[in-house]
Amino acid sequence: MQLLPWPAYSPDMSPIEYVWDLVGRRLARDPRPAASKDECLLRIQAIWNSLLRADIQNVFDSMPRCIAALIAVRGGYTKY
Repeated sequence: MQLLPWPAYSPDMSPIEYVWDLVGRRLARDPRPAASKDECLLRIQAIWNSLLRADIQNVFDSMPRCIAALIAVRGGYTKY
């Protein structure tokens, strides 16, 4: 396997970052402020548990495009 000279931390290459973005967007749509840290964590857990398999699959299906974009810019900035 040939390793590419990219930094060890590249959010473009981390599918979990996109999943957390889905969670964050749904959390932001709730106009009610959380009354406590525990309530906030419960809301996050409820959103996480309600994510559709298709949403997760879309994230994984987009990874070849992300990889191609990252290669095209030689590890630089991408639209992802």
